[in-house]
Amino acid sequence: MKILSIRPAPPGEGKTLARFDIELTPELRMYDLRLVQTESGRRLTYSQNAAGRHTATFVGTFADEITQLASNAFDGGLNASDEIRRS
Repeated sequence: MKILSIRPAPPGEGKTLARFDIELTPELRMYDLRLVQTESGRRLTYSQNAAGRHTATFVGTFADEITQLASNAFDGGLNASDEIRRS
């Protein structure tokens, strides 16, 4: 799993810190996910909306891995070529 690109959110997107594209597996990429920071400081990842609903959800450790990878890239800790390998 690796971040393909990450960019700061445009002004006016509330709690959204950044938007990013991720390669979850060599066969699956997702684009324009949102990295959001809550009032408590916790960061979460959200997919795009279509017809008022999220197009994908991420749960448990998988959600945590995506958010951590995006947070590290946003904070400058990783390059887009860095990745997390899942077994």
